[in-house]
Amino acid sequence: MQRDKAHQHIPTSDTEKLIEILGLTTNIYEAGYILADGRMLHLNRSNCFKRQNHLDVLKLLPDFVGKEHAIIDTDMMAFMAKEHLVRFCIDGKIHTATRPSTMQLRKIYNTLTYRSYPFDIILSNPVGMTLAQHTLSGPSMATLVNIFKVYDNISESCFSTDEFALKETKTHQQLIFLPSMKCVASLNKNSHIFKIEDEFKNVETLFMRLIAEHKP
Repeated sequence: MQRDKAHQHIPTSDTEKLIEILGLTTNIYEAGYILADGRMLHLNRSNCFKRQNHLDVLKLLPDFVGKEHAIIDTDMMAFMAKEHLVRFCIDGKIHTATRPSTMQLRKIYNTLTYRSYPFDIILSNPVGMTLAQHTLSGPSMATLVNIFKVYDNISESCFSTDEFALKETKTHQQLIFLPSMKCVASLNKNSHIFKIEDEFKNVETLFMRLIAEHKP
């Protein structure tokens, strides 16, 4: 593990804070996240007694101390998007919340090129909606570039509809985002007032379709 000696100032970004706490590594078996500049965050992944869970790193940051609810994947997706991190596991999983930087893409390519076993690549948006999922073994750079083009034009067709469900209450029909069990849109049955969170505007058509399908 390498400790970052370049930052003598007080860390300002959450990424810098995590580097100060966890350090960096060049060993892909120890890495848990790929930073925007291609460096890798050390999570002790090969040590079953000391290894850090991907979600656990958020608990090391002041902003997440004392949170009322347990940290879940959607919290991590928002954090990954803000800090431009790629979630990485040498056992065969890569997860993004934004388009990877050039250095991150190069790291992904160099890692997958020399592995004979398949990797699952999951592409999400910052609120945790799955946009696409691929299983690849030894892909070309052109294949990887093409996969991440999904971030260029995100439409409703990109979303995994099994991540949403319709819920009925006495007064409202609600769209529930299942990964966080959060109501992201609602329609008042009496006033027909419609509300939807800004981050979920692309699933308005899905919500209306579910309502129509639910009618007796």
